Amino acid sequence: MSDPRRSSYGRGYWLRRCEGFLVETPTRRIGRVVGIRFGERSNEPEVLEVRAGVFGRTRLLISVDDVAEIAAEERRIVLNDPPRPMANRVDLR
Repeated sequence: MSDPRRSSYGRGYWLRRCEGFLVETPTRRIGRVVGIRFGERSNEPEVLEVRAGVFGRTRLLISVDDVAEIAAEERRIVLNDPPRPMANRVDLR
């Protein structure tokens, strides 16, 4: 797995460009990043919007603080286990 700290591009760079990345924990797959939400007073990502569930009908908002690893070459984000979805969970049926 790649370590964004070893590349010329850091964590913030990859968090701003992670749409479409697979999201998982060390034990299971969560879904895919479909959106990135930025802070009100900064241009840094604060929340990842993730489509989850069998058909991708559930949207989870996950704090970037829960990102344990970014494997950029594999287009994959690993979260702390278990992730702590934020209050805004929506079923998109």
